[in-house]
Amino acid sequence: MIFSMHTDQHIKDANGIFGYSYGYYKICEHFSNFQYKNNKLKVVQNSPSSQIQMFYMEPEWYNLKTMTSFRDPSFNKFYDHQYKIYGTHLETTRVWSHWIDSMNEVDEIWVGNQFAADAVGNSGVKTPTFVFEHGIDDKWKPFKRGQGSKIRFLHVDSGSPRKRADLVEKAFISLFGNNNDVELTLKYHTDQFSGDNGISSLFTNINKIFKTLSEDEMIQLFNDHDVLLYPSEGEGFGFIPLQALATGMPVISTSRWCSYDKYFKDNIIDSTIGPTSYSGYFEGEVVLADFESLMHLMLNAYNNFSFQCDFYYKQAPLIYQEYNWQTRADYMLNNLVKRVGIKSFKELDHKKSFYVMYTGNGSYSLHNGINFTKDDPIHRVPEEMYKSLLSQPIFQKPTEQIIWDLENKFLLSSNVGK
Repeated sequence: MIFSMHTDQHIKDANGIFGYSYGYYKICEHFSNFQYKNNKLKVVQNSPSSQIQMFYMEPEWYNLKTMTSFRDPSFNKFYDHQYKIYGTHLETTRVWSHWIDSMNEVDEIWVGNQFAADAVGNSGVKTPTFVFEHGIDDKWKPFKRGQGSKIRFLHVDSGSPRKRADLVEKAFISLFGNNNDVELTLKYHTDQFSGDNGISSLFTNINKIFKTLSEDEMIQLFNDHDVLLYPSEGEGFGFIPLQALATGMPVISTSRWCSYDKYFKDNIIDSTIGPTSYSGYFEGEVVLADFESLMHLMLNAYNNFSFQCDFYYKQAPLIYQEYNWQTRADYMLNNLVKRVGIKSFKELDHKKSFYVMYTGNGSYSLHNGINFTKDDPIHRVPEEMYKSLLSQPIFQKPTEQIIWDLENKFLLSSNVGK
């Protein structure tokens, strides 16, 4: 069994330090552990040998000012013969307009939650869309809070406008600005601008981390704090709150965008759906946290700290049980097998064959049944035939662009070397 993954190079280069990149590497890792009736899945990278490929990122990646593609013009997400899956994330109630054409050209779309699946449907995209809930690994272990001398609140990814660190900072200053028994840590990525207007620097109980952390360092950061504050306007999946829950950490968060909000219990921030002034989205609406509700829940966590620490610690094993990465991966792949059939996972013999292009005016037939004509000029042939044909002036090696241009016009032979 074989399954091909593909993404932009900058996702690979990020080495899992942000959402799309982290998800990409985790999907590759856990899909590689999938077995179907004792057949283990082999995950390959952008390979024509696979009949199925998932491109994992935004369908079209544009410069939002010029609307031009950041990709090289020759960049292709799929091979024409493949069953095409988009794996992507959304945070608003509608798909961006420049995604829709690409979304309608694939066979399936995978998104991280039902909020995003509804957004796809509400935008007029006709492609079947499935919810792929991601997961957590067993390194995110329960850790009992409430052992320190202070209550330490945490906000993660504070440099991303939609996470609303500004609300967290404002609420914390209003409630605990002069209370040295309570601290707030705002965690940014390396070199992110904090948007700080100077007010928070007046408070010694507000800390800011400007550093990109590894997964192990993130686990330690969570264990060093007591309550996660997350008034996010929307998440494609939402790794951060789920990981916090898995460590037994009380989480105060918006919901609507996630499927695991039942584990927030009474710590769900009241919210409405409306246009954003912060996230940079110009289409669709987002989840808008109510500031007074955030303050109320923070004060409640402070006043009932021991109870919340005990409760969230005890429920932590349930998080891992339901959102184990391998369980989530197996669920998606088992259902994919049901939809497309096990034969679609068979590896094609592309490694031993090559495209060759006929440039003559008549026709040319090979002994294995392949017939080249002016109207049907490109076929894949075994390696030994490929070398022999290229020695003749009426054959040439087609460029990748020629192959892509002609695939939609001519039928390319997939029965090589019969």
